[in-house]
This record gives sequence, C-alpha cells and structure tokens, in this order.
Amino acid sequence: MKRTIRLFAIIALMIASVSAFAQKPFAGKITFEVAAEGISDPNIAAELAEQTVEYTVMGNNSRMDLSIGIDMSIISNGNAKTYTILFNIPGYGKYYIQQKAEDIQKDQATKKYDYKYTGEEKTISGYKCQKVIMTATDLETDEENVMELWVTTELGLGDDINFYTHPNLKGYPLSIKQTQEVNGEMITTITTATKITPDKKVKSTLFLMPSDAKSFEEAPAELQQMLGGLGGDDEE
Repeated sequence: MKRTIRLFAIIALMIASVSAFAQKPFAGKITFEVAAEGISDPNIAAELAEQTVEYTVMGNNSRMDLSIGIDMSIISNGNAKTYTILFNIPGYGKYYIQQKAEDIQKDQATKKYDYKYTGEEKTISGYKCQKVIMTATDLETDEENVMELWVTTELGLGDDINFYTHPNLKGYPLSIKQTQEVNGEMITTITTATKITPDKKVKSTLFLMPSDAKSFEEAPAELQQMLGGLGGDDEE
C-alpha cells in the first residue's frame, strides 16, 4: 500500500510539474524584417530593405530597443496597460513618455476595431499563422485603416500582448502589411518575423520603468527642442 501511495504521489508531482511548465508564458526574441513598396526614392527604399527590428516578448509584454543616434526603447506592458517610449541620452540621462491605461482607453473609445479571421493559413518562422484582416475605424471621421495580419496562437503569449496596437486580437501577428500616405506617397510596409528565439533568461523587470528615468516634461528645454517637442500633449 505504501509503495502504491508513493507511486501516485510521484505521478501527481510529475503532472503538476508538466502543467506548471506548460502554463509558463513564452519569453524570447522575435526578429522582424521590414520591406516597403511605393517609395520613389531608391536610396530610402534600399535603406529600408536592410532594416530589421527585434522585439523581446514575455507573456503580455513586449519591448523594442533601437539606436538612432540615441538609445530608445518602446515598451508595451499589457499587465499594467501602459505604453512607454524610453530615451537614454548621453549627457542627459533617461527620460520617458508614457500613456497610461486611462489615456489608452480614452483614445481607443474613439475607434472601432474589426477582425476578419479568414481561415487562410501559412507558416512563418516555424509557426502556423492565420490571415486576419483588421479594420480600424475612426468613429469621429469615419477614416479607415486596414491591415493584413498573419497571426499565430502557437507562441503561447498572453491575451493582452496586443492591447495597444490590436486590442482583442486573438494571437500574435508575425506579419503585418499596411498602406499609408507618407509625404504624398502611398507606401505599403510589410513587417515579417524571420527568427524566433526562446530565451528563458528574459526578466519581467525588462518591461518596467527604470527607477532613474524622469518624465520627458522634466527634460531641459534644449533636449525637448532637440527631440522635436515630444511629449507635450501626452500627459495631462
């Protein structure tokens, strides 16, 4: 009897361990390749063709780090429902612009998001994706923005990973195609995942505000002018 009880205890422990592992949210890096169509300037087109963007994702959160003369991070925290642009500027320090949950909710209330799940499928970077047509309608102007998304549910990311850009979308987009007017030209951009790398070392603190960062409103006037007056209307 004791042997049987021990056996059941071991099996129960194994099942619990597997369940706990399966429920752990995906964490890792996703590298996207950027392509553009409709650009008349061949130099800009060639430059864009060489661009890649890397996101670090975990559960409901994502972060993109880039360097364009200054170090900048864009952090989407689906747990806290905040969207933050973080600047790390030599000689000045760290400053941030942040939209909080109430600001995002207020903005999204003026828009309507419709998703058409087409059932069409293809594989991107080893993950099965479904084609989804997203139509975002500005309720004040009736202007529509249509995107073609290829969405996977196989990564196991959180339900709120898209809360800022694609609210209530089921799954995570590994390809996004959209057409917008830029300086009088209709430009189509296509962003597609080319590499997905799981990384168990990703920490949840990566998606939090650094303790030494200050609001952009506190930045010196010359810094605000240098960055084009960013953040003037983002916080009330």
